[in-house]
Amino acid sequence: MSTELIRVVSIALAFVALGVPSARAQNDPAKANEAAPPADPPKKDDEGAKEVLERPAPIPDFQLPLLRTQPVRRGAPSFNVQMVDASLLPRDKEGIWVLDYAFKPVRLITTEIPGKGRRLVHYMYYRVVNHTGKPQVFVPQFTLVTDTGKRYEDTVIPQAVPIIEAREDPSVPLLGAVNIMGTIPPSTKEGIDDAVYGVAIWEGVDPKADRFNIYVRGLSDGYQLLPTPDGGKPTVRHKTLRIDFVRRGDDRNLSEREIQLLEPPYEWIYW
Repeated sequence: MSTELIRVVSIALAFVALGVPSARAQNDPAKANEAAPPADPPKKDDEGAKEVLERPAPIPDFQLPLLRTQPVRRGAPSFNVQMVDASLLPRDKEGIWVLDYAFKPVRLITTEIPGKGRRLVHYMYYRVVNHTGKPQVFVPQFTLVTDTGKRYEDTVIPQAVPIIEAREDPSVPLLGAVNIMGTIPPSTKEGIDDAVYGVAIWEGVDPKADRFNIYVRGLSDGYQLLPTPDGGKPTVRHKTLRIDFVRRGDDRNLSEREIQLLEPPYEWIYW
């Protein structure tokens, strides 16, 4: 969950806990000056020895925004775009959903990062389409893992998003790590896909890495429960897309031309 989303939820919870008056009451002086009703005395249990606390106010519903989509002709060829097969696997549970995903191989750009100066970052340009027939919540997680044993999460770098958008397709609004979280409406038009376009960005990837994998979680609600040897709480593994890359070159002159997809380029796993 992004920092902005956590901040919004925290504020909402704080309002409930503190009993902050509604905006309507704040705008009505007569309402604002009314004395608050006295609190009910604490109740006692049957024995009269312990106080029973009142139930807290319910947490307000928090709904993710509906993501804006762009029409794309279904099946139209796109240069350097890798389509991912969203068909269910034999090991998948019946009834799970999977979003359609397409991406371009990882590329490099140099961008200005506040407090750090100009930095070289890796990014993946992608699109998601919902063919499940129902609105689906999309809260993706992009994790890059190198063969040198290092792990990197999708980074919030808003300065880089418009640069990438201008490079890839200026006509298509691009969503970054913060505003990509939302609800994807179902794509129901004949011959047209309603696609959401996003970008995942990683900063400071080890230049000595010759291979790396990108794990994309959030494209499906599929999961598996793996029992532990000691009989404790089982481990949850989520249906995840793993994309495999190799980088052919040294660690001094990094070039995106050296980054290539392996064959096969991806695999659905539980991770």
